[in-house]
This record gives sequence, C-alpha cells and structure tokens, in this order.
Amino acid sequence: MRVYIASKYIAHKELNRKIYEELVRAKIPVFLPECINMDAIDLNRSYIVAEKCFAEIEKCNVILAVCPFGKSVSSELGYAIALRRALKQEKVIIALYLDFESAFPYYEKNGILTGNDPETTEFNDIMNFLYMGRKN
Repeated sequence: MRVYIASKYIAHKELNRKIYEELVRAKIPVFLPECINMDAIDLNRSYIVAEKCFAEIEKCNVILAVCPFGKSVSSELGYAIALRRALKQEKVIIALYLDFESAFPYYEKNGILTGNDPETTEFNDIMNFLYMGRKN
C-alpha cells in the first residue's frame, strides 16, 4: 500500500503533517506534496508540479483527501478516478471529513451507500441515525 495525501495545502497543512507522520510511523509509504505552493510560482512550474503529483498518484493505491477541498484536489481525485476506470487500477479514494457536520451536505446529496455487506449496513445505520430528519 502507498498513500497519496491530497488536501488544501495551506488550510490543512498541520493536519496533513500529522497524518503523514502517523503513516510514516506505521511504516506505510506515503507522499505529501508539501512544496506545491512554493514550487508552483508560474504557469510552467505549475505544470511541472502537477506532473510530479500525477506521477505519484499513479504509484499510490490509496488517495486521501481532507474535506472540504478545492480545484487542485478535485483534479487529483479526478485523475485517480480516471486511472481506476480506464486502466482498471486499484485505487481507493477516501474523503476524510473533519467532523460530522461537514459531512452532512455530501450525505444529503448522495444518500445512502449501496450494498448489503455488514460494513455498508452499519455505516448507513449510523448516518441515518445522525442525520434523520435534518435539514441543511
């Protein structure tokens, strides 16, 4: 397993660092593009940084995105999804919400997960309990 941490690089910098350190401590290979804002100072450098990130995404089978996120993370997730669909690469995409309240709009829009396995059923039960009858 190899993890790519995609997140708002400034807003979630401290959280990204903690996640990175915990994964390293657990001896899980991980890539955290910390230098994205320093290196991408003009359009040409932005392309180079993007290529480095996309190359890392190709090597990773877990993509972790701290929510909410913006356009740059959306493009990274889109690339991972394209690899998963077009090339049948095993990519697990995890959207990490910082709290239950920030997950509500996503849950309200997308509804329950499909599947009858115990984990999916348990997740849906928890989400229904937390958000039953709530309005955004």
